[in-house]
Amino acid sequence: MTTKTILTMLAAMTVTTLSAQDAKQIADSLNVPATIKTGDTLPVPTADGAQVEFLGADYEQIISPQGKVGHVLSDTPVKVNFKVTKDGKEAFSKDYEIIVKGDAAQGNAKPQTIPALLQWRGGQGDFRLGGTVKLYCDGPDELRDLIAADLKAVCGCEVETVSESTQGDIVLDLMKRGKGDCRREDYSMNVTSDKVHITASSACGLMWGSRSLLQILKQTGGSVPCGEAYDVPRYQVRGVLFDIARTPYTLEDLRKAIDTMAWYKMNDLHLVINNNYIFLEEYVKDGHDPLKEAYTAFRLESKMVGKNGQPLTAQDVFFTKKEFRELIDYAKLRGVNIVPEFDTPGHALSFTKVRPDLIYQGPMGNPGRRSDHIDAGNPETLKFVAEVLDEYLLPDAETGKAPLEGCVIHVGADEFYGDAEAYRKYSDGLLKYVKSRGFTPRIWGSLTHKPGKTPVEAEGVEMNLWSCQWQNPVEAMDAGYKLINTNDGHLYIVPFAGYYWPTLNNPFQYNSWRPNYVGNYHIPAGHPNLIGATFAIWNDMCDLRHSGYGMYDIWDIFRTSADVLSQRMWSTEQNPGTFEQHRALADKIGEAPGLNPLYVRAGDAPVQVSPSTLPRQLNEKAAGPNYHLTAEVELAAAPEGSEQVLLSGPEGKLIAVMKDGTVGFRRNDMMEFSFGGKLPVGKKVTIELIGKPQHTQLLVDGQEIGTLTLMSYKDREDGWKNRTKGLRSTFILPLQTIGESFNGKVHSLKVEFSAPQK
Repeated sequence: MTTKTILTMLAAMTVTTLSAQDAKQIADSLNVPATIKTGDTLPVPTADGAQVEFLGADYEQIISPQGKVGHVLSDTPVKVNFKVTKDGKEAFSKDYEIIVKGDAAQGNAKPQTIPALLQWRGGQGDFRLGGTVKLYCDGPDELRDLIAADLKAVCGCEVETVSESTQGDIVLDLMKRGKGDCRREDYSMNVTSDKVHITASSACGLMWGSRSLLQILKQTGGSVPCGEAYDVPRYQVRGVLFDIARTPYTLEDLRKAIDTMAWYKMNDLHLVINNNYIFLEEYVKDGHDPLKEAYTAFRLESKMVGKNGQPLTAQDVFFTKKEFRELIDYAKLRGVNIVPEFDTPGHALSFTKVRPDLIYQGPMGNPGRRSDHIDAGNPETLKFVAEVLDEYLLPDAETGKAPLEGCVIHVGADEFYGDAEAYRKYSDGLLKYVKSRGFTPRIWGSLTHKPGKTPVEAEGVEMNLWSCQWQNPVEAMDAGYKLINTNDGHLYIVPFAGYYWPTLNNPFQYNSWRPNYVGNYHIPAGHPNLIGATFAIWNDMCDLRHSGYGMYDIWDIFRTSADVLSQRMWSTEQNPGTFEQHRALADKIGEAPGLNPLYVRAGDAPVQVSPSTLPRQLNEKAAGPNYHLTAEVELAAAPEGSEQVLLSGPEGKLIAVMKDGTVGFRRNDMMEFSFGGKLPVGKKVTIELIGKPQHTQLLVDGQEIGTLTLMSYKDREDGWKNRTKGLRSTFILPLQTIGESFNGKVHSLKVEFSAPQK
């Protein structure tokens, strides 16, 4: 056989192989350039017998939907995808990475921030703050004041705000063409030896630029390397979910979380407004009625009250419409959007307690949870839920705007175990209703698990992809939903539960997790319908399973997940290169300016008083673990049913005499603990309160006086609820007022502080 014959046969085999490829095989073997230059247009590959179209880039600000390549300062990796059509069948390509070439690297190395700056071109020298910094901000006055306060907190300098940009040492400028374009989050930072100049298309972009600047200043103590930066997020939704329904969070908790999200340029705070204890079958199995006894909460003020006298609003912790509106505005100023979730038709015990006549009565997969299922097939259900929603979606007579104006509205709709067709019809109606009120709706993906003939609204609807069994991600993408990766296997945290993740503070999320992989399903990185990702902190361990934990106990879980995932959602780059280096950088950058979420007072001088009269204002900052309180007290009387408070403040109360006569404390999340013993009347004793993370101990004259009990879920007479073992009893010691309602004398009080042990 001649060489010519062999080559002819090989060529024929190649043609046969290519022509035999299906659309997906072609899509994943396209000839895509490894690099491209500013100003070029991305060439669309060709394939014989197939049509190839450019689908999009994960950074559309760098490679536009039309394939035009924008200017970059430094080499920038961008992932692109293509759609291939062959023989009437379509396929999306794998993610192709293209390096958009920038200028040759020179000068100062890129400063480290979380998330990392996308582009950097280094200069020579640095900018140094003086004792007084002149700040110019072209954004809202509130943003100017916020940044000024943060500068002072980080650098200890005086900040003078000026009215002309030419006068400023630090200048934050809105580009005129972009004023009012709040969707844009990009910003540029130009640092010379005499000025830091940040420009952006929106106030949000200015906010993000200020966070990068402050992180750099925090590491250097007051200097910034000269150079140019351009920064923009990879995905528009970079989210955190807090289940505030099953464990209460205070407004102060949420404000601190918002500050931390902004610190890492996370921008989507999903708050679960209503939910209930999941495991209702435990009540049923033990002969109890979950409709009457199980824990549930609806955290917003509502006028809705059932004919049975049951209010919809939670009775322990709730937010007025005014308070929640102020929280939305607080978040908006910091670049964070709040997404309230009203969960029906499952997890709807708050609703069924008000309308027990609407409890679902049909066949269901888990009948022990029937009481939290509202009847999706009953037309009255949608009317009832719509009436509740209208309190927040329609303009308020007093303010002229809806309490939730500007919010995306989450309609819940996960884990409904009833009829599929009824579920689809209800979900479709609810989504359309929210849209009719002028809001963007969001929903938990569940349509794969609930197949049927009824189409469910997709246009303009955002969907959390949480379970691939409940919702096939590719089906959702093809249907046109805007997708948010919230995959439970990778992004669910359930504190102290023993299932899902206890924390996301691990190398996997930093090194391996990708926002466009949902379980084992690949969503093209450049697909326009992939809008981001959210990690979730679920408080399943409430009610019968609650151990008493609060925000203090999960703060590090939240913070060390936010800093990792902000990097993965903002950028494709791992900078620093290893998880261990990232953790060291996060520790160096520390908390957001002015934030002390764990109330650390290590190094402070002890607080000592010998009050001659009570009450007395101490006006001291509250103390988190570790602290040691020693006091000599003498209780004059302890009438039954009357509470006597020894120490109080916004963080809670140390109660010398609870209504049952025992010593205990109540936190501001309304969790209440008793130490199980009483102070003697008419006798001076020495009490010691020793506060440690997850454990608070009381000694009276050197001895424990009883058994610590979580009173919020107090034992029933039949012993069915036992809240004395495995408790997490962290108590932030309030030090604002001593003797608020104490009937007796406090001869002396001393509080000493040390650092909490990690």
